[in-house]
Amino acid sequence: MNVSFHYNVSTAQVQWIAGGGASSYSVQAVTKQGLSLTCNTINTDCVLTGLQCSQTYSITVTAKNQACDSQISDASLLMTEPCPPTNIQANVSCGQPTATVSWQQSDLAAGYVAYFDSQRGHDTFCVGTDTDTSCVVSGLMCGTVYSVWVKALGHQYNSSDSIVVPLASGPCEPSNIEVIYDCGGSSANISWQPSDGAVLYITVLTASSGHTASCTTNQTSCQPRPLRCGEEYNVTVKAVGETCNSSSQMTGYLTTEPCVPTNVSIHYNLSAARVMWNTARGAASYSVQAVSDRNLTVTCNTTNTHCSLTALQCSHIYSITVMTQSLACNNTVSSAPYLLVTEPCPPTNVQASMSCRQLTSAVSWEQSDLALGYVAYLDNQNGHYTSCMSTNTSCVVSGLMCGTVYSVWVKALGQQYNSSDSSVVSLTSAPCLPRDMTVEVNCTSDNAVLVSWNGTYGTTNISLMAVVGGSLQTLCTTQQESCNMTSLSCGETYSLSINASNDQCSLSTQTLSNFTTRPCPPQGVAANLHCSSRTAVLSWEERSNVELYTASAIKASGGEEKTCDSVTSTCQFSGLDCGEMYNFTVTAHNRGCCSQPSSPVFIHTEPCPPMNVSAEVLCESDEVKISWQEASGAESFLVTVSGSDGLVKTHNTTQTLLRASLPCGQDFNVTVRGQGSACNGVPSSPTFFKTAPCIPRGLVTDAECGFDVGSVSWQPTDGAESYIAVATGLDGHAHRCVSNTTSCTWSDLHCGEEYSVVVRAKSNNCTSLPSNSSIIHMDACAPQNLSATVNCDMKVVSLSWDASNGAKMYTVSAEAGNKSVSLNTNMTTASFTGFTCGQNYSIKITPHSRHCPGNSSASVSVQTWPCKPMGVSASQDCLTSIAVVTWQPSNGSDVYTATMQTGTGVSEMCMSDTNQCSFPGLMCGHNFSVSVTASNQQCNVTSSPATSLQSVPCVPTDVSVVMDCANNTAVVSWAASQGAVKYSVMAHSAHVNNDSCQTSGLSCNLNNLTCGSLYTVQVVAMGDSCSSVPSWPLKFNSIPCPPQNVSAQVSCSSNTLTVSWDAIGDADHFLVSLAAENGESELCNTTNTVCFSSNATCGKTFTVQVTSVREHCRSVHSQTQSIQSAPCQPQGINGSVDCVTNSAWISWLDAPGADSYTVSGVAVGRNDYRANCTTSTNTTCEMKDLACGVLYNFSVLAKNSECESQPSAPISLETAPCSLSAITAVPQCHNSSILVVWDLMEASKRNTVYTATAEASDYTLLTCNNTGTSCSLQEAQCGLHYTIIVAASSDACSSMRSPPSRVSMEPCPPTDVRVNAACEHHRAVVSWTPSPVAETYHVVAEAADGHTHTCNTSSTNCSLSELHCDEQYTVFVTAGHENCSSKASQNITLNTGPCQPTGLSVTYQCSNQSAMLTWTPSGPAKDYYGCAQAGNGDMLYCHSTNPSCVINRLDCGTVYNFSVQASDGTCNSSFSDPVQIEAVPCPPAIAEVQLFPVQEEIQVMRFSWTQITCGDTEYMLTLTGSLLGDSQALFELSSYWTNVTYFEFPLPCSSNYSATMKSRNAAGMSDTSMPVYGTTAPCPPSGVVYTGNSSFATVSWNASVFAVSYTVYDNSITPKVQLCSTARLSCSLSNIASSDLAITASNAAGESEATNVTKMVTHARRRRDLQEQMSLNGSISAPVLDVTHTTSTVISITWSKVEGASYYSLLVIKQSRSHEHQQLTVYGESIMLTDMRPNATYCISVLAIYGDASGPESEPICVQTDSGLP
Repeated sequence: MNVSFHYNVSTAQVQWIAGGGASSYSVQAVTKQGLSLTCNTINTDCVLTGLQCSQTYSITVTAKNQACDSQISDASLLMTEPCPPTNIQANVSCGQPTATVSWQQSDLAAGYVAYFDSQRGHDTFCVGTDTDTSCVVSGLMCGTVYSVWVKALGHQYNSSDSIVVPLASGPCEPSNIEVIYDCGGSSANISWQPSDGAVLYITVLTASSGHTASCTTNQTSCQPRPLRCGEEYNVTVKAVGETCNSSSQMTGYLTTEPCVPTNVSIHYNLSAARVMWNTARGAASYSVQAVSDRNLTVTCNTTNTHCSLTALQCSHIYSITVMTQSLACNNTVSSAPYLLVTEPCPPTNVQASMSCRQLTSAVSWEQSDLALGYVAYLDNQNGHYTSCMSTNTSCVVSGLMCGTVYSVWVKALGQQYNSSDSSVVSLTSAPCLPRDMTVEVNCTSDNAVLVSWNGTYGTTNISLMAVVGGSLQTLCTTQQESCNMTSLSCGETYSLSINASNDQCSLSTQTLSNFTTRPCPPQGVAANLHCSSRTAVLSWEERSNVELYTASAIKASGGEEKTCDSVTSTCQFSGLDCGEMYNFTVTAHNRGCCSQPSSPVFIHTEPCPPMNVSAEVLCESDEVKISWQEASGAESFLVTVSGSDGLVKTHNTTQTLLRASLPCGQDFNVTVRGQGSACNGVPSSPTFFKTAPCIPRGLVTDAECGFDVGSVSWQPTDGAESYIAVATGLDGHAHRCVSNTTSCTWSDLHCGEEYSVVVRAKSNNCTSLPSNSSIIHMDACAPQNLSATVNCDMKVVSLSWDASNGAKMYTVSAEAGNKSVSLNTNMTTASFTGFTCGQNYSIKITPHSRHCPGNSSASVSVQTWPCKPMGVSASQDCLTSIAVVTWQPSNGSDVYTATMQTGTGVSEMCMSDTNQCSFPGLMCGHNFSVSVTASNQQCNVTSSPATSLQSVPCVPTDVSVVMDCANNTAVVSWAASQGAVKYSVMAHSAHVNNDSCQTSGLSCNLNNLTCGSLYTVQVVAMGDSCSSVPSWPLKFNSIPCPPQNVSAQVSCSSNTLTVSWDAIGDADHFLVSLAAENGESELCNTTNTVCFSSNATCGKTFTVQVTSVREHCRSVHSQTQSIQSAPCQPQGINGSVDCVTNSAWISWLDAPGADSYTVSGVAVGRNDYRANCTTSTNTTCEMKDLACGVLYNFSVLAKNSECESQPSAPISLETAPCSLSAITAVPQCHNSSILVVWDLMEASKRNTVYTATAEASDYTLLTCNNTGTSCSLQEAQCGLHYTIIVAASSDACSSMRSPPSRVSMEPCPPTDVRVNAACEHHRAVVSWTPSPVAETYHVVAEAADGHTHTCNTSSTNCSLSELHCDEQYTVFVTAGHENCSSKASQNITLNTGPCQPTGLSVTYQCSNQSAMLTWTPSGPAKDYYGCAQAGNGDMLYCHSTNPSCVINRLDCGTVYNFSVQASDGTCNSSFSDPVQIEAVPCPPAIAEVQLFPVQEEIQVMRFSWTQITCGDTEYMLTLTGSLLGDSQALFELSSYWTNVTYFEFPLPCSSNYSATMKSRNAAGMSDTSMPVYGTTAPCPPSGVVYTGNSSFATVSWNASVFAVSYTVYDNSITPKVQLCSTARLSCSLSNIASSDLAITASNAAGESEATNVTKMVTHARRRRDLQEQMSLNGSISAPVLDVTHTTSTVISITWSKVEGASYYSLLVIKQSRSHEHQQLTVYGESIMLTDMRPNATYCISVLAIYGDASGPESEPICVQTDSGLP
């Protein structure tokens, strides 16, 4: 087609040669990124708009007609211009005339050009390559503002300009820097010539010391502050520009006058003072002078900063000054005087005396001048140093060390320095007593003791004494630190005393220490062996002064030594080895020393027990073979065999093997005991065995006729641990079953079999003989190879199977759902008709045999033909065009086939095993007929009738958009779609500002478009039930949005206006309108977001509007902004001179655009004479304080909020000369006059009249004249400034006048004085109307009681703090100026508020949640306000006129801060100090105690209480009490914190308790509730004794703690029957039919558990609470226990001997939760228990053991061990 194009800025006109048969053309431009533009036309050219920069478009043309489209033409490539560079940044290189501009790269750019325009005719540029992002330009002018922009160069087209950024080059350097220094005023004025581009100037003075002074100004002179004295400054002036600075330094230095010497300090020491000071900058040398109060002078000179004054006298006062000479200013500078008070002279005639026993000393001396006090020092030269201080001539020193020689001297204390030491005298203290004495007893010798102590000071004689034989004897005397005493007796206790003496004193002490010598060896040692217990008791004679005895036992054959510790005269050795000889000795111990061993004693122990006893059971007989190893020392053996049925057999033998006959199936144990000549040994450990089991009996068949299961059972057999049952079939195969019960079941038996069963019993390795047999019949086997066939056409199901062995008849049944059918046959086939479609039939064949009914069967499942599908429907997914056919599931179907067909023969098919099927990709816009076929393995069935489906409409094509810029609307059109009923149009933008419309035609209007948006439009074709997918997207732009954030700025130097804005959305370019008030206007067209307008008319206000343009559409205007140009230069400058005030009045014409004016005056030829004046409303201004006889140039500068104008043309005015000398004017305070004094003119006539003229600040005049040298100006007013001159001529502007002098009168009294009191903070702010000329104000508040508060200020208000509460003050104010103050203002009365309440006390009532506040009354307070503040800020109040009130409605669970405020009706006091109280809940009251029955001597008690209404409250129950009423057995139990209102505690029986409650929440914990007291049910009675027979008997018992009554029951029947109830400890019964009796104890808390009564028919038994002994069988009695000795770890016990007892069994129970106990075998009637626990309670009882019986048990005794060492 020969496609060509013409491109210009986002628009391309495409042209081609017409194609044959074409009725229209479509042009498409597509980028590599997929962006596309299209245009449609019937011509051979078309315009593509909206092309984007930096893109390469592929342009193709397609010809169309109604039939079809042509092939796409060859593509033509269009490369658009690069996009304008972005992120433009320009930076100047400060100090160099270069700048760097940078940018972000633009795609497709071949290079870049950066442009610089100064708008003053200086332009330049720099160039970058396609890879550069910056370039550098040189040759910039200083002080110039450049506009900078960048353009990208393309291969075919160049970009538009980037945004413009301003760039200011650095300012030019200042020049002609000059300094004028004022030596007396210590100030300097720096001036220079102006620099182009400077915004302001910074002057910096830098000294060599680093100190700097600076000033900043926009003028060409300033005075840097602060200047320091004695410095040499370099002067630098910096011109500050918008981006860079430039500096210039003055030639030479600025030198200031030297500084005054400061920080004078003195280091003084004994007539010499070293004077030091800080270096005074600028000083060359120094002179120091000291003058005393007695006119003695000492001097020294130096060039350093220190100097030494010598020969200063003690007790003198010197005044010392440091002076320096100023070379720069030719004067002398002196420091402030420094007063030096030298040290007092040392005291004389020092004396010291000693008080020996008190270890104190009195020191005295003579007085010294200028002494403020004295210190006496005592030093022993060994580190002890003490002193005393006094303002008199004596003092006393205490706390001296004994045995020490002290040096004593006195020092006088001065105001600054102390005297030197006086002469030294000596003092000796009393001797020391020995300390830290230790006594070491020689444990290896019976008569030696070593006593040692810490050494004493000085020479001291030490004597040790003790009472020996009733008299005090000296045992040792020495001057050393120890003494060895000999010839002492063993086991004796001595009391030591001591005496220490020296030349001055002798000191004695009473008893210092007691010691005991080494114990003597124990005497009378004897050993007693207890047979069968391997225990020996060793005894000896007991002696005092022995803490512990240690006994030892050693075997003659060797081995480990056994030891036993005892605090009494006996010790028991248990666990001795059998058959051994032992050697016993005893040693005594006392305080770490032990005696020599006692004489040894010897014993032999009993024979050892036999070992390795074994029993072998002979399964084939009733014999058992018993064997053991030989026992050392045994002469014969006693074998005892005991059976489980009570059978006991004994055998004596001298061999180690025994055979015995025993019954079958019994458990036996056997023990063997060795027998010796003196003692029998301990029996061996029992060996257990069991005899062979007996034969099982009573075998029967329990289960038969099962398919594979059968079972038998039998009677139990003695001795059997398990059984073995064997079932044997007719064919000889067997099934074995092992069981530990009396039955056995098989699950693997064969069907159709007959089994014979026998059982054997088994125990360990023995098995009994078999039992009698039993028969099991099995069910017939199930049929095999069952099969079923279906005839789909005939609807018949046929069955066949293999014959079952033994079966006589078959039952055939069929089930499907809730339907069933059955038949019987003796053949192996069967048939069924009438089955239902789609059903799965379960068919079962059951055989029947002769002995069993037939439980086994075979089954098969049969599926019938499927049912016809129903409910066929079709639908289509409109988005994916997928059609879905659904139907109701058809019974019996395995798979479905759905078919869709059009009237034109188009057919689609799909298969599914569910109730639906999908058809993807149906042709759009067609009507389909739908049917479904159901299939299984037998048949196919098709649904009827068929349904229909309409497919999705086709997608619209040929979519186009036409934009209406005026209304921001668009018309969308398209071609018709097959199957469409109507159309929907959607336009989307990236900002979610979407628009849409619907129509049945082929076009639609979009009326709600958003400005600045790129829209994508798509059309959807809609059918009756579906819509097509959207058409191919087409993009178009809405009208651009108006710019936002428009701002305008003016460049004051060039009067250039700069307008900038923010672009909203995309725009091709912008139009900027600037309109002035007079109709002037200017239009700017730019693609950037900034626009410049140069040379704007001065003094104008411009209105600015900006409009965005995109393609062919414009936005609405932006919001209007206003900007002022620089004001115009003032014109019409005039001036006049006021000779009295030496000021000039300057006037001018109003300058357009000016808001204020600044007038500047500079003396011609004298830059140090300057004057300034500023005004905002007038066009006149007074230039004050001009110099006399000086010609000034005055100019006016106009200003507004944006800029300053150029200065006006200057005018010149000359002030009158002042030939008279300076005058002196003194205001007369409070006299309304001013005294003026002057000097006479030289060569003037004596009668010359001098006139003094004063002009006030309100421009009124005062005059006076005189021919002398003074006169007084009367009627001067307070609060005015006066300018005064004296003239020798009536013409005030003549040369015969003085320079003006300026004074101020005293201020007028302040008026409108007001007081604003802050009562709560005891402060008041006083304010007033300012007084003219006042510099300071003085506020006075005088109270009625005379105390005064003042404050000073330079403002018009002042704060008085710390005012007294409850006070009345008179307040007045005076104003001050220099040396004058005004009269006082009118008095104001100030009443302070009441004082803060004190003594606040808060009582919280948890019951009603209130708090009572009480406090101490506060003065004249009329009302009080109480406050409670919670942590969250909530407040509660109470009000009262009395010093108490109540705050209600406190929130329980909250912490409050309480405070009180007092009020007198006008003022409130501050709040009192807060008192914090927690609103804790009340303690709950225990409402009920529920008691549960006692179980295992524990009673559970449920405590319940009332609930407290207080948020998140928790409760704790605490029980305290004792066990068994014992005050030593106390307990305390607490629950955990809980929010329920009950808790259960288990308590032991016979306990008493006190129950209390507490509650808590976030605020804290409540008090403890009132206690509830109670007891638990009593423990079961103990020591129950039954005496008598069945006709008459007595039951007695021990008392149970807290029991009230006791009850005896007949426990043999249910319910048990009460036989007796009594409060006593016995009960008599008659005609007792039962032998099962029980007794309980009761009280209000319940009844104890029962104690069984052991019936003893004829024998009397002693009650354990009786003291006498009651005979058992006339000869046996219970032992009586006695605890003879108890320590923390040892308990010594003895008991009465029981005649005939072989040994005793001792039971020791520790009273604790674990009830630890041990049972000991004791030979003899005493034992020492060691290794007991400290502070523990043990209960002990003993029982006598006879040969084969045991005697009655003793009454238990409980004892508590000591607590042990602290």
